[in-house]
Amino acid sequence: MNFIETIYNKLLQMKKQTFTLDEVADYTGLKHGFDRKTLSKTLQTLIKQGKLKQIKGDRYAFAEIRPVYKCTLLGTSKDYAFARALNGETEKDIFISEANLNDACHGDTVLVEVGLSGKERKYKRNMPVVASGRQEGRVVEIVERGYKFVVGIMSINPRGIATVIPDDRRFSDSVFVDSKDTMGAENNTKVVLEILDYPSNIKMARGKVIEILGDPSDARVTTLSIIRSFGLFEEFPDDVVEEAKKVAIPISEDDCSGRKDYRDRLIITIDGDDAKDFDDAISLEKKGENYLLGVYIADVSHYVREGSKLDEEAFKRGTSVYFPDHVLPMLPESLSNGICSLNPNEDRFSLAVEMTINSAGKVLDYEIHKGIIKSSFRMTYNKVTKILNGDKQLCKEYEKIVPMLGLMSELAKILITRRNNAGQLDFDIPEPEIILNKDGTVKDIRRKPRNISDRVIEQFMVLTNEVVARHFNHMGVPFVYRVHETPMLAKLQKFRAFASSLGLKFTQSGKIPSPKDFQVLLSKSEGQDYSVALSKVMLRSMQKARYETENLGHFGLALSDYCHFTSPIRRYPDLTIHRIISEIVGGNMSDKKLRKYEEFVVNSAERSSTTERQAEEAERTVDAQKATEFMSGKIGEEYEGTISGVTERGIYVELDNTIEGFVSTERMPKGVYEFDEGRYMLKGVGKTFKIGQRVKIKVAATDIVLRHIDFDLID
Repeated sequence: MNFIETIYNKLLQMKKQTFTLDEVADYTGLKHGFDRKTLSKTLQTLIKQGKLKQIKGDRYAFAEIRPVYKCTLLGTSKDYAFARALNGETEKDIFISEANLNDACHGDTVLVEVGLSGKERKYKRNMPVVASGRQEGRVVEIVERGYKFVVGIMSINPRGIATVIPDDRRFSDSVFVDSKDTMGAENNTKVVLEILDYPSNIKMARGKVIEILGDPSDARVTTLSIIRSFGLFEEFPDDVVEEAKKVAIPISEDDCSGRKDYRDRLIITIDGDDAKDFDDAISLEKKGENYLLGVYIADVSHYVREGSKLDEEAFKRGTSVYFPDHVLPMLPESLSNGICSLNPNEDRFSLAVEMTINSAGKVLDYEIHKGIIKSSFRMTYNKVTKILNGDKQLCKEYEKIVPMLGLMSELAKILITRRNNAGQLDFDIPEPEIILNKDGTVKDIRRKPRNISDRVIEQFMVLTNEVVARHFNHMGVPFVYRVHETPMLAKLQKFRAFASSLGLKFTQSGKIPSPKDFQVLLSKSEGQDYSVALSKVMLRSMQKARYETENLGHFGLALSDYCHFTSPIRRYPDLTIHRIISEIVGGNMSDKKLRKYEEFVVNSAERSSTTERQAEEAERTVDAQKATEFMSGKIGEEYEGTISGVTERGIYVELDNTIEGFVSTERMPKGVYEFDEGRYMLKGVGKTFKIGQRVKIKVAATDIVLRHIDFDLID
């Protein structure tokens, strides 16, 4: 990028309609002598280029004010990319030609200027035709590099020159590795590179090997490759591990001062069979017509102090990440599975929320305390479901808690009814359960069951999060909320057209849509072939939930107050607000601390939203890899499925086990097909394919590298 372009980009960042030479000089630091003269000449050059104009003496203005968006750059394997606005400020992705990338790479956070003139539209041959209504732009600044590390296969040519071919070609075709930086990696092995120099129009990317993963055909190496490509690591730095060991000491009675003692209460945990980190425990009893619900959340903030090495690493990770065969925890094992985890028959510190709830599910009263508990039983969803279904052997084994489990089921159903009446959206979208063999290969993939025990914990945690958010919102203290805003108009119109194509009428009850309006359609679709497809399209029409310091409400849950409080072992936003709550409940919150938290919660919310998106994408990618590996052994087999997506190139079909494959138009009955984007439909002569439709398919091919599955339609 030359000096003139650099100055123009700085002007864009000033975000001012007009400016003087002095203002530009102050902003850019070019205040004296030769620099100031050069700056003046640069502004005159920009006037000649038609980018600036001079008005009323010494003031300048843009010839055409163009919006600038902060975006994530989405590269392609071609010589162009798309930019996606971080805050959903643009309806469609912004097209960026190679000439306007300005050395930005896939995954970078960039500032993009849109609304280019004809002269600024620079294309090569064979570039795609920009779709009608799509904005074009150019990168004016690289805010942050997306790729710090790259995973790929080492390639050493006969002359000994080493390059790495990245698994993700959107970053670069190849990365040069100096002979001293190979760590002795052999040809055709999977490696992790640290990027030293990023690719540009005049040079290759350059990196150094920091880890040798092994044989690319090994299933475990394949999974590890994906994990590393997201910059995720299992191991913690040595100083973090040592600090964790120092703070993970048994609780003494002296430590319990100022805490409410709940150790004589009947308290249990309910988690998955393989869970090792227990964030939450519950107790429940009934007094008269009211329920007394206690929710006890691990007091992680007692051990992970602000500014410590542990805290810095937790902030960096932001969340635990879950894969089919292992977990990348946010905190070291001595904390996540040890002193912080609410293990049975162990004294544990907690933040407790005690609620009195009436028979209609309304919270009549509540208290929030710092406490100490001793969980009596470590229960699993499977066991609780069997007990609630009357399993005699388990009922006898756990007879002490059977009455309480019955009360939990009773209260959960009341809360579900109350939430449904309020308009809560329950997207019953099936999740995959991936079962692996000992060698990491896939044994089976099936739909994960969703039982009453899951709903019990879900309802109790949602209620607790709501109560905590409402309490501290009313106090007006710095906080991190979980927000989910009202759907944007453009997406809402598309969803309305899609619902209409299914014979469903979307009706708004007011000027803006309410959760209840959407819930009506979900209810009407129950039992229909298109019910899951409707849920997915409805979910895509919504804005994405995120963390914010402003309480904007949660549309999907039909709540005006909501936060994430119940999982501090595995989510940083929960840990953040635990600190604030502990300070306030303990009476230690000063004005100075409040001012400090005002800045901190902003950083926490932004970082937590970023790491959440990264974790979700990593988890989806690994699941897609395992699904492709699994279906590679099913070539030629026939299945029934539901059309889950439609494009101009073909249809996506989701099987009943949640695995999705693609049927291209070339594999469909011969003919010309017209793509109806608004109705998610491909129309041909005498044949129409639309989302939600049941079809029969045969597995045709798989591509493990691209994680792609091809199906053939069975007529």
